[in-house]
Amino acid sequence: MSIFNRQLSYKLGTKNLGTKILLLVILLSPTVWANSVIDIDNYQALTSDRRAFRVGDPLVILVVESTTAQSSASTGVSKRINIEARAFDNISRPSVGLDLGAADEGTGQTIRSGKARTQLSARITKILPNETYLIEGRQNLIVNDEDQSITLSGIVRAYDISKDNTLMSNRISEAKISIHGDGSISKAQKQSLVYRLMQWLGLF
Repeated sequence: MSIFNRQLSYKLGTKNLGTKILLLVILLSPTVWANSVIDIDNYQALTSDRRAFRVGDPLVILVVESTTAQSSASTGVSKRINIEARAFDNISRPSVGLDLGAADEGTGQTIRSGKARTQLSARITKILPNETYLIEGRQNLIVNDEDQSITLSGIVRAYDISKDNTLMSNRISEAKISIHGDGSISKAQKQSLVYRLMQWLGLF
């Protein structure tokens, strides 16, 4: 009887030990799995939205600004050379004369007014405190043979970014929106061929 009791106790103890080991494995496995598979800092649940929140994530900036800008330039230069030679006669008028003259004038004007509406792609370049991001974007356009470069930078708040990663430009703090053009105005400033030829000959 004593041998039977000892065998029963051994079986019960072995069973309890196996149960404890199984419970321990179950308890530890989520921790091991979480540490080895999930990146806590970048984790997003399958049901969460896909808002940009990391360096390099793209954003679409909806630029809606009311501006009036006017650029103009004007240059004007004129010079004249008059050479006269008189013969020794009774005629008061010159017998030989040379009159050279050249004028150069260039004007250019570009007027932009109204509401600027465009979309500009930008990226998060730095993560700042208080769930804010530093963003930068650049876009090159050609409009009426004039090259235009649009650059944008500023600070945005995480909760201002919509679920489809779009953001209104008026939500950007310390926004810097620059538009640079190179084309019609600069071409208007070029001197004429005749004026440059006479300048090369040393007449001016």
